[in-house]
Amino acid sequence: MTRVIAIDWSGAKSGVRSKIWLAEVRGGRLVRLEPGRTRHEVIKHLITDARNDAVVGLDFAFSFPRWFMEERGAKSIDELWEVVAEQGEEWLERCPHPFWGKPGKRKPGLKYPSCHFRRTEEVASRVKGVTPKSVFQIGGAGQVGPGSIRGMPHLATLRDAGFAIWPFHRVKTPLVIEIYPRLLTGTVKKSDAAARTRYLAEGFPEMDDAFQQLAASSEDAFDAAVSAVVMSRHLDEISALPASRDRTDSIEGRIWRPRAVRKADAGLPPSRGSRPRCPFCDIPDEFVVAESRHALAVRDRYPVSPGHTLVVPKAHTETLFAQSAEVQADVWGLVARVRDELRSRCDAVGFNVGINDGRAAGQTVEHAHVHVIPRTDGDLEDPRGGIRWVLPERAVYWDR
Repeated sequence: MTRVIAIDWSGAKSGVRSKIWLAEVRGGRLVRLEPGRTRHEVIKHLITDARNDAVVGLDFAFSFPRWFMEERGAKSIDELWEVVAEQGEEWLERCPHPFWGKPGKRKPGLKYPSCHFRRTEEVASRVKGVTPKSVFQIGGAGQVGPGSIRGMPHLATLRDAGFAIWPFHRVKTPLVIEIYPRLLTGTVKKSDAAARTRYLAEGFPEMDDAFQQLAASSEDAFDAAVSAVVMSRHLDEISALPASRDRTDSIEGRIWRPRAVRKADAGLPPSRGSRPRCPFCDIPDEFVVAESRHALAVRDRYPVSPGHTLVVPKAHTETLFAQSAEVQADVWGLVARVRDELRSRCDAVGFNVGINDGRAAGQTVEHAHVHVIPRTDGDLEDPRGGIRWVLPERAVYWDR
């Protein structure tokens, strides 16, 4: 990958040419920053111009929450994009449940508050209280639904033209990733032109003076330019992105964010030099099979059964019980998701789920983690006792 293109997208029905901005970084320099295209024209331009060596960032949601897809019979991301192409404009016009934001259409109460969001939106870093918005919001301040609904069918067009769409496809060029500019711009007050100007002058040597002035001229131009530059600084990370092995990610998608942002989200320092030997403090993305806001799941390197998985808090503590109540709840929530995934993947009919808490309990890695071990009928002649066998002499109680 030698070129980075970021598109600040728009779902507006009119005036789109002034709202959609394209920024390109090549050779470590911002070389293009321009408006002037409709949605269809932008996609056509990408297919013509970015066929071989580019990574493209698009700032709209690539999918819907999993439950919404399943209710509509979409079993894959490709089927969902077809549904959106057929029904999306009707949703925007009629605003049926669970969509909201049009006059007289309040935000509906769903089974859980989290049902309004994809998992990746819940995981994404909070920046001064600003979080990704729900794709179900199609009207009102902060709405992202129209842009996403009018964007998803174009992903199928790019796919058919040979683009890989992450995380649904194996990474190759040309590549498309979902971006959320607020994660890349940080805490700058984007509505303030003077704040935009100061921000660009202080930390973006990739832009010459003319491009800095143009990028500061509007929020749309700013988002496109900053997103392209930040993506270009992390091309090695982007090149190493794995295709998803997680069922939810494979149908909901995932917002790309730099590793440093991911660590900050977990309350971790950018550098881990003080604990260079901890194998769980800097897990490569390609080993991550599932993720929540505060935890990661990885397969055990020395599994005791097929699918043996570890759920690891992102923040380093020796014991899980040194983490906050919020983090502990998040860890156990990811444990439950991993268990559900392994039940179908490994034909498991039982599980051993547990923690080695402290050296006396057998803990050998001083970073808290939970073992999720799938069990099948017949994997042991007599499985009775389960976890009691950590002390073999006292395991058998049923013959006493």
